Amino acid sequence: MHELAPITRALAGYPARRLRFRRHLKRAAVAVILRESRQGAEVLLALRAHRQGDPWSGDMAFPGGRVDAVDEASASRAACRETGEEVGLHITRAHGIGRLNDRLTLDHRRRAPMVVSPFVYRLEQRIEPVLNHEIAATRWLALAWLDEPANRRTMRWHVGRLSVPMPCYDCGDGQRLWGLTLAMLDELCSLAR
Repeated sequence: MHELAPITRALAGYPARRLRFRRHLKRAAVAVILRESRQGAEVLLALRAHRQGDPWSGDMAFPGGRVDAVDEASASRAACRETGEEVGLHITRAHGIGRLNDRLTLDHRRRAPMVVSPFVYRLEQRIEPVLNHEIAATRWLALAWLDEPANRRTMRWHVGRLSVPMPCYDCGDGQRLWGLTLAMLDELCSLAR
């Protein structure tokens, strides 16, 4: 079982990799929100609503989105703002307990590189999310569940004519956890160990 206190301590001394060129690319940020439960630390996941043209429709992800001008080039502000907009949880930098490595990905709108910065927050109180049109559902997932080898699977990701095997978790009801979100969770769980 993963408890929140050791994760918080590990994040405090964790030298997360920040890509030097991130300010020259499109940027996005996500909020990795943790809370304590009887099962240990849990993470909030959002099921993205099905939308035409969205390559991640129906995927499990963290709340988050693009860094906009209103964020004054602050990725952590963007993570907080997007979390409020998407799931109705109002977090601030004061809730922050650390960050994970920047991830380089592809901005599918512009077919150009984009940097995603994950920030980790601790939620003390029990608050029910209020979802907007971008999110179909949320769920709290125990980090200990991710440590069970039997829960990890392989899926086929189809890119054009290619079919690439990718690690994933089947969260039930057709909900899969994979890709960048899974890579970020693997990083967090390795810190928790």
